[in-house]
Amino acid sequence: MPKYFYKAIDDNAEQVRGTVTAADANAAAERLRSQGLMVTEIEETDSAAHLGAVGTLAGMFGMVRTKDIVLFFRMFSALIASNVTISEAIDILYEQAENRKLKRVLDRIRLKIEGGEPLSAAMADHPRVFPQVVASMIQAGELGGILDVVLERISDYLESKAALKARLIISMIYPSVVVVVATVVVIFLVTFVIPKFATLMGGRRLPANTQFLLDASAFLTHNARSILVGIVALVGGIAALFAAPASRLIIDRYKIRVPVIGPIIRYGVIVQFAKTLASLLESGITLVDALRATGETMTNAAVRLQVGRMNDLVIAGEPLSMAFEGDRFFTPIVRAMVKIGEHSGLMDQAMVTVGELHEKILQDKIARMSAMIEPVLVVVLGGIVGYVAWGLVAGMLAMYSAVS
Repeated sequence: MPKYFYKAIDDNAEQVRGTVTAADANAAAERLRSQGLMVTEIEETDSAAHLGAVGTLAGMFGMVRTKDIVLFFRMFSALIASNVTISEAIDILYEQAENRKLKRVLDRIRLKIEGGEPLSAAMADHPRVFPQVVASMIQAGELGGILDVVLERISDYLESKAALKARLIISMIYPSVVVVVATVVVIFLVTFVIPKFATLMGGRRLPANTQFLLDASAFLTHNARSILVGIVALVGGIAALFAAPASRLIIDRYKIRVPVIGPIIRYGVIVQFAKTLASLLESGITLVDALRATGETMTNAAVRLQVGRMNDLVIAGEPLSMAFEGDRFFTPIVRAMVKIGEHSGLMDQAMVTVGELHEKILQDKIARMSAMIEPVLVVVLGGIVGYVAWGLVAGMLAMYSAVS
């Protein structure tokens, strides 16, 4: 029989560890519980010996897709609504899960639940799979006795968030493809086409545009290594700026002012803020805790800091609408709907409305951006190719004129 390494808490609230022999992990955990131990972690020692070289590395670099998490919560909600216990539901979902990392996480969660931990605390230990906002919503569902409803709301929230992210990514696919194609075409012309003509036309008096092409091609070809190093250094510098908290805060604060792209970034953040806050409030979480959890989900550092300041004002006794006074990031619609939510006592519904309204505006701005960027990129690409063709044809005509 295999041996299992375990960590547990004894009757004196002290952590103990050791090994136990059993048929499987469940039998090992049951044996330890019969001894009065609360199991917090259990793992097969045979696999632990080489897990660091194989299994653990695969788990660390493995990914759990959003659709796997959404499906998990949909099925979890249905099981809880059918009066299946949390431990049994996790066991069923563990057996059905196909993603290996998700199975490992569910196995650990199951052991912690069987050891007496609440579901929210067990999930909070795995923030890369179950974000903090999810753990907060589950905790509210546990306290309010509406866990099945909250699990369904989590599915809707994650699905909506993934759809928003997908729309933003899709909106940038076409411009990115055109830019890549334009770059490849220019590199091909500079490294293969123009040098052939340079050999043919060398030593002759050429038109200014043709001579410019030959000089540019020679410069880029002879300095290719230095240019490549410069590009790598530039990309590394930009990555370092985004990684440094101080510079990242400045970038996030001003990137919403970039023409065309800035408004899309702004409305995307507003939609994320409104939908996250609405989901938390609908789950019965207090405004202070909901604002704190919402701030932690914000990818924009400037907005995250701003939401933290709003939360401080609410804690100090100010209404949330006052926290929006003088704010230049959130739109007047947000401020108006927050005030309406305070007066009606339906802040969650107000945030749902804010999210829906701004999502429609976001879709319109994405469509406008696509309509504006597509012709601009086509004109730029066509202009580059056309200029090169014009320069080469002008050089050939000059050669024929000189011969004749």
